[in-house]
Amino acid sequence: MKKRKTIAVVAADVFNEYMNRIFVGISEQCRALGYDAITFLMAFNMESGSLIQQGEENIFTLIRKDVIDGVILMAGNNASQNLVEKFEKVFSRWGIPVIAVDYDLDFCESIYAEDVELMAEMTDHLIEKHGCRHIMCLTGPEGSTPAMSRLEGYRLSMERHGLEIHEGDIVYGDFWKIISQRLAKYFIENRDELPDAVVCANDVMARHLCDSVIKGGIKVPEELKIAGYDAAGEAVMQIPSLSTVFPENDRLGARAVCRLHKLITGEDSEPVDTLKRGHLVFAKSCGCGSNVNYALAKREEQSNLIDRFNSYYNKSAMLERLMEEKNLDGLLRKLNGFAYTINGLDAYFLCLCKNWDNVEEEDNEYIREGYAPVMENKFIYTRNRAEFVNREFPSEDILPDFIDEYCSEPSMYFLLPLHFMDRCFGYSVFRFNDVRKAVSSVFARWNRNISISLEFLRVRTKLTSINQRILMSSIRDTLTGIYNRKGFNRLSEGIFKRARDEGKPLFVMMADLDQLKMINDNFGHMEGDNAITVAANALQTSCQLNEVCARIGGDEYAIVGCGDYSDEHISEHMEAVRSYFDRYNASSGRKYEVGLSLGYFLGVPDKDSELDKYINIADEMMYKDKVRRKKLREN
Repeated sequence: MKKRKTIAVVAADVFNEYMNRIFVGISEQCRALGYDAITFLMAFNMESGSLIQQGEENIFTLIRKDVIDGVILMAGNNASQNLVEKFEKVFSRWGIPVIAVDYDLDFCESIYAEDVELMAEMTDHLIEKHGCRHIMCLTGPEGSTPAMSRLEGYRLSMERHGLEIHEGDIVYGDFWKIISQRLAKYFIENRDELPDAVVCANDVMARHLCDSVIKGGIKVPEELKIAGYDAAGEAVMQIPSLSTVFPENDRLGARAVCRLHKLITGEDSEPVDTLKRGHLVFAKSCGCGSNVNYALAKREEQSNLIDRFNSYYNKSAMLERLMEEKNLDGLLRKLNGFAYTINGLDAYFLCLCKNWDNVEEEDNEYIREGYAPVMENKFIYTRNRAEFVNREFPSEDILPDFIDEYCSEPSMYFLLPLHFMDRCFGYSVFRFNDVRKAVSSVFARWNRNISISLEFLRVRTKLTSINQRILMSSIRDTLTGIYNRKGFNRLSEGIFKRARDEGKPLFVMMADLDQLKMINDNFGHMEGDNAITVAANALQTSCQLNEVCARIGGDEYAIVGCGDYSDEHISEHMEAVRSYFDRYNASSGRKYEVGLSLGYFLGVPDKDSELDKYINIADEMMYKDKVRRKKLREN
């Protein structure tokens, strides 16, 4: 039963610095307001259409309007416009509160980072600290809200300092490297017309501009000062280090939750005050010199959050070691040993569709869209213990109904699909003790290893099943279904060795179908086949569990067993066969009777003997019985 209000966070792919900061704000604000947040992620972010992308996008089919109270939609970094349109169609039809982050949608409110003043402050710094007068702005696509708001900050600063913006000083880019490289080429070819500085709307464009002009012989910052926006880790590693803006993405996530809370409850709320506020980071690219303390802090953070755990993961041979396992239980127990590679992992739940491996079904019957009605939580990891369980829950609940036993406080959960191509296996649920620690993409690769290992296990199980069927078909008699001579030879030797080595009684029975030639000649081969099958059934039904019954020739049969036999048991065995024939012959309505001549051996085999010795003894007794039964029929 639902205890807390729940927000669905819909994102394109796994963590990067930009998304992680927003997730931190969402997590902190949800905790303050008592919400659970379920974040739906993909490991791949590509255009829709490929089988692998279908498998990734399937995670979004879990979202249920009767489970969630509102949606935060992070559509801005989604590579698939078709997927964004699908979200728009579904959520608008549901009529639930939706807030879009960094993206404009007609059916819902949109919210953006408050970056006008921060961009103005960076432009102020170039003017006031470094005396720049001719400053260009390289922003994003014209009409894009982030691009236009950062451009507005640049304009604001230039206007309040009374500086003119010349024609061509505003360049619309793509938030990527192409326009940066073109602008750099223009600067290199027209060095006499260099501006004093370029303020860029993100770090990617700033870094590529910086690299390109330096390669062209332009000195940064002596001839051209450059500033970026985002304060990504790469800005610190840039040569020269990049002056940039640390944006209010943490607060952006918190503000999205606050606005959604207002739409859900009608209550106002303020972002928690524990989040980082936007600020400027000064470095060599503007002429301020290297911010050593900031660079060291950034590198230490990179090491603690990402590099160390990448190293753990890269040395773990996780995929190969998971693929060693021959069953699911072994795979899950091995999986438990790799939790240390995920930074800050507080809890993990492996949820598989019931009958996820679908071994007995044809390949075209597997789940492609949605999830099985019943999910099985197979493995639970917490920092205190690991549990290998099989607790079922309906997929329409999204999270297991018992998850509060492990996570009793308002929490942010991250869901990643488990699939191979478009074949759905289930999904993983991750919870981190601090979302700030979850910036590493190791957990996505970790999850992908589980998917690949499950597929490898499924295929191996399928092949084993096929091979077993092939083997069984090769050692089974196609007419009667009992073992054939190959099967008898294969299985009887083990039974004989057990009797010989352990000194236990060996039972061997040989049987020969009476009058098969007469039946074939007078009634046809179909009736002959019927008689062969009836005889096999008579022998098979008289067998105990530890015995092997086989048709070893056209009308010849054999039984072998090892156990605590007595003469009384064998008499009962023989009587069971005779009784079967009496019942059959009395009720069949056929003009012939089916019967068997029988002979057997019972005893402990000699230590240096072979099975053939005892088969021959039973065969001789059977031949005597055959002669006797023939005389009875002739009389």
